[in-house]
Amino acid sequence: MGARGPVVPRATTQGERIAVGGTAPGGTVGRVPGLPRVHVRRHRLSERLETASRGAVTVVVAPSGAGKTLGVAGWLHQTGRAAETLWVTATGDLDADRLHVLLEKTREQHEGVDEGYRRLVVDDAHRLPISAVSYLDRELSLRPDGLSVVLLSQWDLPLSSLVPELLGHFTVVRGGVLRLDEEEAAALVAEHTDIDSPEVVDAIMTHAQGWCAPVVLVAKAVATAADPIAAVRRLAAGVGGVNTQVAKESFATLHPRERHLLLCLAGEDTVTAETSEHLSGDPHAGAVLAGLETTGLLVTRIADDPDADGKGRAEDIGVVYRVHPILVQSARQMLRSGGAEAERAKAQVMRAVRADLSGGEPDRAFARSTYVDEPLEAVGILRDEGPRLLFRGHGTSIRAFARRYPDVVQTQHGAWLTLALERWLVGDTSSASEWMDRWSSALPTSQDVPPEPAVAAVALMRARLGLEPIEDALELAHSVDGTVGARRGDPLLPLLLVEMGATENWLGRLADAEAHLTSAVLLSRAQRLPALTAQALSHQALTEFLRGREHAAVKVAAEAMRGLADQTWHPAGTAARAQVALDLARTQDLVRPTSEVADWSAVLHPDDLATRYWARLLGARRMLLRGEVADAERALDVPWDGPPIPDHARAAALVEQSLQAAVSSDRDTLTRIVDDLDGIGAVGEASFAAALRADLIGDARRAAALFATAAAQGTLTQPAVVPLARACRAQVIDGLGRPDEALDLLRSALAATEVRRNGLAFLGWSRSGTPIRLLLARAQDAGTSQWGAELAAVDQPGLTAFLGPTTPTPHERSHITSSVVRPTLSPREREVLLELARGATYADIAANLVVSENTVKTHVSSLYAKLAVGRRSDALAVARTLRLV
Repeated sequence: MGARGPVVPRATTQGERIAVGGTAPGGTVGRVPGLPRVHVRRHRLSERLETASRGAVTVVVAPSGAGKTLGVAGWLHQTGRAAETLWVTATGDLDADRLHVLLEKTREQHEGVDEGYRRLVVDDAHRLPISAVSYLDRELSLRPDGLSVVLLSQWDLPLSSLVPELLGHFTVVRGGVLRLDEEEAAALVAEHTDIDSPEVVDAIMTHAQGWCAPVVLVAKAVATAADPIAAVRRLAAGVGGVNTQVAKESFATLHPRERHLLLCLAGEDTVTAETSEHLSGDPHAGAVLAGLETTGLLVTRIADDPDADGKGRAEDIGVVYRVHPILVQSARQMLRSGGAEAERAKAQVMRAVRADLSGGEPDRAFARSTYVDEPLEAVGILRDEGPRLLFRGHGTSIRAFARRYPDVVQTQHGAWLTLALERWLVGDTSSASEWMDRWSSALPTSQDVPPEPAVAAVALMRARLGLEPIEDALELAHSVDGTVGARRGDPLLPLLLVEMGATENWLGRLADAEAHLTSAVLLSRAQRLPALTAQALSHQALTEFLRGREHAAVKVAAEAMRGLADQTWHPAGTAARAQVALDLARTQDLVRPTSEVADWSAVLHPDDLATRYWARLLGARRMLLRGEVADAERALDVPWDGPPIPDHARAAALVEQSLQAAVSSDRDTLTRIVDDLDGIGAVGEASFAAALRADLIGDARRAAALFATAAAQGTLTQPAVVPLARACRAQVIDGLGRPDEALDLLRSALAATEVRRNGLAFLGWSRSGTPIRLLLARAQDAGTSQWGAELAAVDQPGLTAFLGPTTPTPHERSHITSSVVRPTLSPREREVLLELARGATYADIAANLVVSENTVKTHVSSLYAKLAVGRRSDALAVARTLRLV
């Protein structure tokens, strides 16, 4: 036989603990996988990785069975980097948020925070969702410093690699480096066969193409053959290629106990000794797994289970294993093909499934009955435990089952509700409505039986889509006898409470919404329904904001987001709802402003009326604060595509529009808003809009009186009209020569907003009154409060004063048609235009720009020509309308 390559002993010991989690949503997170008890060093790969690791991101691309996992793990162990490396085995749930958390752990070490991790390795990176890949792409392009990531993938990832490669931040290591050379292959073959023949090694290398797993499997398959070379050729010539054939042959060479174990584990992503004993019925399954792991290819140790107590029959009771994909595929084919061994394994798995169900643990029972192809058993579980499984995060497997076994599902009425809820919660309201109609039509029609939580919950869902009267659906929900559902732990009861809270949020019954959502959180936690808990918390966060409790909204929204990070599946729009509540609360804080927020409207659920509505108001508010007044106005002018808007929500939008109109000097719109607010009985809010109009036309005394009425009769908490009116009245009263009264009003507004950190009132909405920053500075000198001092330090010039010169009035916009082409101005022309907007004379402009007055006149003439105007006022009107200033 050829010369054997260097062999190193196992580098880790059993009993290692994971510092950052174990088997969890988004992948198995922990330490670098331990090396097998016999491991062949990969010199070429190690040298290539050593060079590539100096960059930010390294992608190792090779097919399954190439030895990516053990090759990279071996390099890390051999170079002493294993202890400072965070390793995650990816799934489709490792989204951008979870990846961000992992990357920040490694960045902390680079920034001097000793968290113990300097790099991140993502195994099975081809399973990452596009959101995670896009996030990593942005980090690679914008923040490569401190980034140290190795991705192991079966194919190329869609990363923008050209510029990072040129800068040395990105490297791709192709599969050719992973192929075994003759010496490495000989060493590997020698460990799995007693055949001492270079010809056999050459034959194996030829037909396994140098990939690790096929080399091992072929070696094991031909170990007992009378003619090893002929056996290799026969395997390579078989249908399905060498991997499929040798996997089948390798099964034949395994001990019956090993084959039985692998067949029982064919549906598991990762397993522990405890799980393997449970599924196989073999009390020594942990030891069998440990034995299979010695090759490092058939079964791989990927992490230690942090929840294991270290006690048990098996030596490696706390270890998490993964069976090689080639063997998993072969085992699944054998299960589908049948035979004595397959039937025995199926029977044993189903015994484990029934034991789980009788013990009140249905979580894995459904998936396991599916992968051993027992759909009748699975649909029975779906009928009895479907909603519970759904709210525990098994929505993806439920959907897959429905698509795989449509005929079986059609026969089981009890499962239709779960299928309807699954479709509803992911936002497919059309399919959900079809399942709801079928399920409802099959229910008993007796009028003497009180409605169940499911019936009332479905009615509320349909009502928010406009398919049923909302008030009737809410009345039905209140008639449900909740004690029955609570006694038997019905997961549909907390669902009903969530639906009631969401509906009451929309209707403005916030106290009722808070009570129902709080109960939903408590019940869903008690029943271990994390997906429903996160959904209830996200609605609760919005409720807190609507009640004027911004600080509580931030805390609850953050709690919901943390809960989502631990889940593999959750209802569509939950994360967006929590983020909208968070952004709504934080946008009001002028002292600690947030970065730009995203448009969440595309990912919000169609029936999430309150969140959709307030997300629209959030977008308009952000546009207004950026100075994009016309865009803010258009955002609220878009027709609402849902049920009729309740009066309280209409009032909120009208007050928001009145603030926009105050900035753009739109008297006519303010007049209309006053009439609309009066029409829905919002007297205080109508007075506020009327006060803004009076202030706009310079009637300070009338404005002061109307602001006083608004402060006394305003009812809205969002926008908070009372402190708004007090702050505006303080500006006007001070301008009228009553500074002491103005200071008292300002103190009152500060006291009303301090806990909430709501700075909206202090943006300077009055045009005729004293600038708000002067009032805040005077209040700071008088020692009012910490909140007042923080606002004074922001040095807000006043929104109307700041945006007024650059915001086109309605008259100006009406004279500029949409067909006017936006001209291209030179840098000097833009400077002159800005000086004109400031009201500077030609002499002032010449002095400021250090040019002659004749030069200024030349630039002004060029500006007038490009804007097609003949005087300064027209030029500024066009410039404001076209956003040139």
